[in-house]
Amino acid sequence: MATIKRSAGRPTREQAQHIDDIILSGAREAFCRRGIEGTSMEELALSVGVSKHTIYRRYTGKMALLDAVVTRDLDRLRQAMDEDGTGHSPLERLRFAARRFFLFCVEPDSVRFMAFMTSESVFSEELRQRFATWDRVLCDPIVACVRAAQNAGELRGDEPAQSLFNLLADMLDGPSRRLQFDLPDPFGGLDADSFFEHRWSVFLKVATAR
Repeated sequence: MATIKRSAGRPTREQAQHIDDIILSGAREAFCRRGIEGTSMEELALSVGVSKHTIYRRYTGKMALLDAVVTRDLDRLRQAMDEDGTGHSPLERLRFAARRFFLFCVEPDSVRFMAFMTSESVFSEELRQRFATWDRVLCDPIVACVRAAQNAGELRGDEPAQSLFNLLADMLDGPSRRLQFDLPDPFGGLDADSFFEHRWSVFLKVATAR
């Protein structure tokens, strides 16, 4: 069980961030194990070593907590995308962003979380709507990279940027779905990096055709 060292007075910004990270990591794990309805705020507070009041002071309920968990993941992914693409051409920035997106989706923690989200969304219209919003937040930076590569003449411009992104995303989506169902050989005999490079090369053959 995680524990938090308490000190007198208001926590510093670093301490507050540390508490947030512990709460969100614990919530992420609890949601994956027990779902939204099965997650108890009392048990979550006990498992991460804070009071229930500490959690409710930050998050009004489980949906707000789930939103914060997803937002943290998306912020970290977008930051990594930006760092990878610094100083490169638009097409290379797209490649780095797509690779980060792909590797994020096949991480074991992401696979578990996506399996939880998929199963819970079947029964929750609110969660489906939130999922659609999160999906746009995740995909919009990559669509922008596609558009920048088109404007630079590096990708064909006779297709909407969204259509080219959808093509690339669909080509990369298979392993994460196979991993969610624990199917064998999710990367078709390749490792994750080789799978991405193969799909990227196929995407370029289509997206750069004149």
